[in-house]
Amino acid sequence: MGTTIKGQNLRVLVGTTSGQEKCIAMATSCQFHVAAEVQDSSTKDDSGDWQKNEVVGLSWDAQTDSLVTLNSDSDTTGEYPVDLFSAMINKTKLKLVFDVTNGTQNRVKTTSALKKSGECYITDISITAANRQNSTLSVKFVGTGALA
Repeated sequence: MGTTIKGQNLRVLVGTTSGQEKCIAMATSCQFHVAAEVQDSSTKDDSGDWQKNEVVGLSWDAQTDSLVTLNSDSDTTGEYPVDLFSAMINKTKLKLVFDVTNGTQNRVKTTSALKKSGECYITDISITAANRQNSTLSVKFVGTGALA
């Protein structure tokens, strides 16, 4: 059996420059989603009950959840809420990488067979601040263009 990948080692990294992407600081979970848009291509000449489909488009998106934390002057390896809000408000196209990480604070990029990257925009940011609990941040990204 192969080695499993722990959840803390799969991360969403973002940045404005390819190769300079940083992990979302204090992340608690992330998701990466790729979808195919299909179109019915069945004709009257087809026999049987089964619909025939063809792929007419692909799309991808990602989401990450984290604890809310303020940027530390000494920490240059993480993206923080203030950075993400600015990117969304300024309609900044970001470079996103979904890959395995390791090292200090689990933020060191590696290159795994799972690695996917592309350009995206932030489409949604929400902060939940419940009484006597850690505040949490949820950020959604939508891809624009192909994955590499």
